[in-house]
Amino acid sequence: MELVRRVPVLAWFLLITLVVLIAGVFFFTKNPSLTKEEDPTKPQAVSKPVEGTEDFAIVGRGHITDGTPGSGYNSNPPSSGPHWQAPAKAGIYDSPLPDERFIHNLEHGHIWIAYKNDVGDEVKNKLKGIVENENFKIVLAPRDANETKIALVAWGRVLKMQELDEQKVRDFIRTYRNRGPENTPE
Repeated sequence: MELVRRVPVLAWFLLITLVVLIAGVFFFTKNPSLTKEEDPTKPQAVSKPVEGTEDFAIVGRGHITDGTPGSGYNSNPPSSGPHWQAPAKAGIYDSPLPDERFIHNLEHGHIWIAYKNDVGDEVKNKLKGIVENENFKIVLAPRDANETKIALVAWGRVLKMQELDEQKVRDFIRTYRNRGPENTPE
């Protein structure tokens, strides 16, 4: 007990600080995901990509004034790039919205399902059923600028389909949802 009283307070403070520092170094080196930085020009890595999905370089995430057209996109539909300041509300749209609105959704980790207007009602209804069933961070809307009948879009990723593959749509949603740079709770 006499020894404890003789050790200065500063020595105890330094000893405790050293122990905390060593524990912190140990913790962060044993958890590389906490120290690993993601490359902001690439979409977030996944363990098992959905077959046919293309990854695209991230071309930015800056906001532009609502009503202003974006530019510099490297995919169709765009999977990153300049976008408007407010995202669309998650859900089903029966008429098109500007790409710049949906890109903000992608930044928040949403999935955007875009289909050409000329797909049949059966396909539209199946897509609506998937969106209603999944019911979280998904937007569905017609988009005639698609290169294919259906396009599934996530931040930095696009899967194009000429024919509906319902299982692949579900796999895309579950694999790539919540992988945007700004994961929000909505």
